[in-house]
Amino acid sequence: MTRTSLPIAVALAASAGLLLTACGGSGSSSDKITSSATTPTSAAPTTTAPSPTASDTVKRPSTALPKDLTMTFDWSKTGDATKDAVLNDGEQYIRALKRASANDDLKDPAYQFYSRDDALSYAHDQIKANVDGGYAPTGQDHYYDANVKIVRTGSATLTFCRDQSKVFSKVVKTGKVIRSAPNADSFILYNVLLVKDGNSNGVWQSSQITVIEGAKQCQV
Repeated sequence: MTRTSLPIAVALAASAGLLLTACGGSGSSSDKITSSATTPTSAAPTTTAPSPTASDTVKRPSTALPKDLTMTFDWSKTGDATKDAVLNDGEQYIRALKRASANDDLKDPAYQFYSRDDALSYAHDQIKANVDGGYAPTGQDHYYDANVKIVRTGSATLTFCRDQSKVFSKVVKTGKVIRSAPNADSFILYNVLLVKDGNSNGVWQSSQITVIEGAKQCQV
């Protein structure tokens, strides 16, 4: 099956285990797990990048998407300012990653702005795999069932599901869309650790990420 979320064969770090514990489960033993690589380097569902709040003075790079890629984040605000900021910036990280892949641009500043450490390496490797392969994501990408937990001041976990059954790979040179039938791997669970400190650009940066393909708890 051709999809735009390309797995990276790396071992799970101890931090990934912490993330899975925080989200309340890692799915069945048959789930495919991808963690970030360790290398140097009340709102309606949103389909466009949300605007910063009036009190947000951070200058943010664009996470706008090309017209042939739609990303819907089917979750509402919590009413808690900190948790809502985590939700927003976690969403921007995913948008930025897909934006760079869709635009065939490994140097896009947005994903670098919204991530660091292992999550930055993961984004870089995902984008590079698409760029090197000559593919770009296209279609309708759906995210849902988000859950935020504040671990401590400046640290939070964000878990959410993804249905990528309507996202396909487009050959950049020809524009041909390679379609494939949905299967269990279309449903993915993300576990993200975000941090906000003096080095995080004034936002909640994604620091660590674990991705579980074929997550049964995400199947709809």
